[in-house]
Amino acid sequence: MKLRAKDFIRILFDLLLGLLIIYAVFQMAAFLATNYFYNIPQIKDYIWKLRVNFDINSFKIPIILIATGMFVAWSFVRIRKYLEQKQMEQIINELHFIAKGNYHHQISIRPNGSLGQVVDSIHALVKSALDAMEEERRLEQSKDELITNVSHDLRTPLTSIIGYLGLIEQNKYKDEEKLKHYAHIAYEKAKQMNVLVNDLFEYTKVRNRGAYLKRTQFDLVELVEQVSVGFRLVANEAGLRLIVDTPDQKIEMAGDTDKLVRVLENLISNAVKYGRDGTEIIIRVFLQEEGIAISVANNGAQIPAEYVPSLFERFFRVEGSRSKETGGSGLGLAIAKSIIDLH
Repeated sequence: MKLRAKDFIRILFDLLLGLLIIYAVFQMAAFLATNYFYNIPQIKDYIWKLRVNFDINSFKIPIILIATGMFVAWSFVRIRKYLEQKQMEQIINELHFIAKGNYHHQISIRPNGSLGQVVDSIHALVKSALDAMEEERRLEQSKDELITNVSHDLRTPLTSIIGYLGLIEQNKYKDEEKLKHYAHIAYEKAKQMNVLVNDLFEYTKVRNRGAYLKRTQFDLVELVEQVSVGFRLVANEAGLRLIVDTPDQKIEMAGDTDKLVRVLENLISNAVKYGRDGTEIIIRVFLQEEGIAISVANNGAQIPAEYVPSLFERFFRVEGSRSKETGGSGLGLAIAKSIIDLH
């Protein structure tokens, strides 16, 4: 904080004013001492001792000392108050600058004491506002992306359904076999749409801030083993050996079993779907320092490293064609992550 010439003039004026006040007090004290206090024997003796000991022929020494102390204290208080006032003015000016939209601006001074705490609180408040604005912008962008992706994934099967049903409606088929073929394709495309709509509904439900869990006590080891058994046949048909490695003892926990089953099903079905060039799928439950971990892995081709950070984003697919032959809705892992976050 820089002081200008007029600031120094104002400080000097305050000091002179203080000096005049102290001088007036001094003169009044001297008058009272001469006419009243000096006539009191005890005080008269004290002044006489001062004259003898210090060789100063003045009874005004105590008054001078008191007046000097008062002036120093007055000067210190006034200068400090003036500096705090200037600091407050600068803080207010910079606050007005921030309020005009310059949210990344930091107040350039940090005074000591309560005023410094006010500056810290302002910075924290502005940061919270920036974070909220960024989150709102991200959510808005996320909604736009959601609409775009849903529109894309619904349009493709819907176009096929309309096309093949149109052929049936216009009797553009040679025989009943062709009719059944067209109806079957329309049916399969409708099932794809149904999967996407159900996944989208599940995703929005678990992402809702008001989402809740139906917690019950259960054995996690038993739950994992039961879900894994349901995939043995599917894994065998894909040429994969399903291995389940769990602790011998029970692991009691509280959670929403329906939602946790959904997590396991998503992970295991992905392991089967994308592990066909491997030989086995290993499902493990093991203890860690911070709790229990569940691992689902296959020994097929590895996911490229650059795709790993995006695996749990909604609609993300490692293969870019978004083909229904090689992948699902792209919401499975996003749903799984949201369920775990809920827990």
